Amino acid sequence: MKNAAIYLRVSSGDQNYERQEVELKALAQALGYNVSHIFEETRSAVLKMDTREKLTEMRELTSADVDRIFIWDITRLARRAIDFISIINEFTEKGICIYFKDKEIRTLDDNGEQNMFTSMYLYILGLFAQMDGENLKAKMLSGKEYALSKGHSYTSNAAFGYYIKDKHLFINEDEAIYVRQAFELYKEGKDLQYITDIFNANKVPLKSKKTNIVWVKGTISQLLANSVYYGKGKRVLNSKKPEKITRYFDAPAIISKELYDSCRKRASENASFQDKSKKIVSLLRGLLVCGLCGKYYVMGSNKHRDYRDGDIRANRNRRLGCKNGSIKGDVADDLVWNVIKGVYDYRTFREKSIIEKEKSKILLEKNQDDIEKFNKEISSFDIRFSRLSNAYLKGLYTDDEFTKEKKSIVEDKARIEKIISELKSSNLILNDIINADFDYSQLQARNLSREEKKQVCNELIKVVRIYNYGNCKRLLHIELKVGLSFNLFTNIVGYVKDYIVLDDNIVTFNNPFNSPEEVRSMIPDFTVTNNNNELFNEEIFGEYSFTEIWEICKKYDLVKKY
Repeated sequence: MKNAAIYLRVSSGDQNYERQEVELKALAQALGYNVSHIFEETRSAVLKMDTREKLTEMRELTSADVDRIFIWDITRLARRAIDFISIINEFTEKGICIYFKDKEIRTLDDNGEQNMFTSMYLYILGLFAQMDGENLKAKMLSGKEYALSKGHSYTSNAAFGYYIKDKHLFINEDEAIYVRQAFELYKEGKDLQYITDIFNANKVPLKSKKTNIVWVKGTISQLLANSVYYGKGKRVLNSKKPEKITRYFDAPAIISKELYDSCRKRASENASFQDKSKKIVSLLRGLLVCGLCGKYYVMGSNKHRDYRDGDIRANRNRRLGCKNGSIKGDVADDLVWNVIKGVYDYRTFREKSIIEKEKSKILLEKNQDDIEKFNKEISSFDIRFSRLSNAYLKGLYTDDEFTKEKKSIVEDKARIEKIISELKSSNLILNDIINADFDYSQLQARNLSREEKKQVCNELIKVVRIYNYGNCKRLLHIELKVGLSFNLFTNIVGYVKDYIVLDDNIVTFNNPFNSPEEVRSMIPDFTVTNNNNELFNEEIFGEYSFTEIWEICKKYDLVKKY
């Protein structure tokens, strides 16, 4: 008798598998199969397949273990089309047939071959399952929003110092006293290790109540950064966009907002004592994103200073295996800078620049206040050094102690001076915005420092997505905050660096990479949407590949040398 597995899934712990198990067992036995494996899953099919424990176990099966897997319906397996097709293909390659009871669909024929019509049908069903899953997620989100509006807890896991009762958040005074103590100690200047030692010395119980682990600096750091303690619980919503969506909800406060802000200010000042003055300022740091996996590109430490997909630096267990290509850092920075320099004269930017002027005035005033405060702090470093020198001359410090204290003061002073320098660079840009005649044209009247250019990039650019078109060719799709988009084509072969800049309103990027791999080749890279534009004649109109656009631009003398 052949062996079979049964995969059961319910969406929550209060549901049971009994009906699915009874009927699937009966079906398997009627078809002549011995059920040797049963997998009971409670994780939602909306989630990625790698996060579902029992599905992961089932995927380890081989044809030596089972010949067929029985499942109630396709929504039990996956509600994400890409995962659904991936799982089907994975078991097909192993020679294991999947049987869906509700529609009596088999992924393999009796001879063990894949039926193409069945595969197409399953692909369509997978898409409908994904649509149904997205509707389900929308309903769940709507339900959560309604519950939050009624004052329910913003989280299902209460932070240290709180407990949840009847879906509402309440203060646990036995724990809250230690929360207040941690903030007060940190405000007084005690470091994370000191607070950690105090908690462990006083045997403060952790939230988990586990006795085999102790408080560590990381846990204390998270506690001090949690905004719920001053009455604003933070909730980060999942978003397809690079930036996260963060919302705050009212919660019972354990400390004051002033105490929290004071501690956060100290944390930011103590974040690092490294001398970063010699590091190269990367204009696209935090802006350049992989168009395939969505991870940010990072500047490599190699001699060529390439931007590389952040996936290669990810934790091994979190790597996606993305193979998107790199691009030379100086080339990418310079070309993108040249693109945004020419944006200032656009009507769209002119209309929105008035609002930017008002924002800039407010920020300029704040920066000036901060600079004054930091200058006072600089003076305090000079006083500290004078006192240290006098104490050293009196023999109160050894040579090593004096050198160590002097180094600490110098590093502290250098850190504040760097912050002041950054604020002054920001103010130069803000003054240009305030005084400019509805554009940034005054910026081109002088040479900007790398720091100033970085400020402009952060203010103007929403995101830059990079796509690989072979060994040498790249596309940088630049989206600006004012609603404009540009396509930057590059072709870098050795010392020969060519590029093209095209307005996305004229040559529109269709982004075929976002489509399933099965249909990707059917989607053109670009569409020329305006046959009366200032770049091409009326004959250039329709759909084109990257290479075709490049050849057209060569004909119209639009390819430039870097």
